[in-house]
Amino acid sequence: MTTVSHAAPPAGPGLAHDVQVLAERDFRRSFSRGALVGTVVQPLMFFGIFYATFSRMLDAKGIDYGRFVTPTLVVQALMFVAIASAMSLAADRGSGLFNRLRTMPIGSSALGTARLLVVAAEALTSTIVISLVAHLAGFRFDAGPAAAVGFLLVAMAFTVALAAATATLGLTLRSQEALAAALYLPYLPLLVVSTGFVPASLFPGWLQPIVRASPVSAVVDALRALSTGTPSAGDVVPAVLWCLGLTLLFGWTTARAFRKVTQ
Repeated sequence: MTTVSHAAPPAGPGLAHDVQVLAERDFRRSFSRGALVGTVVQPLMFFGIFYATFSRMLDAKGIDYGRFVTPTLVVQALMFVAIASAMSLAADRGSGLFNRLRTMPIGSSALGTARLLVVAAEALTSTIVISLVAHLAGFRFDAGPAAAVGFLLVAMAFTVALAAATATLGLTLRSQEALAAALYLPYLPLLVVSTGFVPASLFPGWLQPIVRASPVSAVVDALRALSTGTPSAGDVVPAVLWCLGLTLLFGWTTARAFRKVTQ
């Protein structure tokens, strides 16, 4: 009796290939000439505005503008990267891309992984550009190369955490107006009610605990320590914990939202 063996169908290229294909698409879109305005030109514009506004005032108070404000401007640029990522994700949903992907042999986690890789690359680009320009205003990595690498890693981790949070909104809210409001309205309060521009001790007493507990304050303080001082675990660990916690929480909510829009 002859046994006929049925060969298993060939395995697909796998998650890594899916992520590569989708990431290449997002890279082309995110690093196109027009998209670079948000990644490069906009941060430089804000740097010039803040320099013209605050440099003399801070110098008069003995505060080096380049060293003090540059981490804040980096965080501001990272917020814009995360906002733009959510808007791009909402545009993909509206274009029917998710419906097309549902009919293709693509892993369900590939889209989110690819998007976060591109977001990290955008964050790295913005951070390097701002740091190089801020060098002209006195910004330095005084703590050495290892701390400079840590500066870049914290910036990228924070952007990934923000992008996970904004992605949930981008996948949930169907109105472009509601999405824009939900993305942009929290940005300014989060930045202002933090140690980005003034120390926590200069806020009203009732507001100081909120300022100190802010994830933006934790990240700004970590970036300052990594660039201008001798960083310790106490300077960096709070920012790392915030980034990890936000990424896990909003990674879960984004995965749920993605499953809903692709069912």
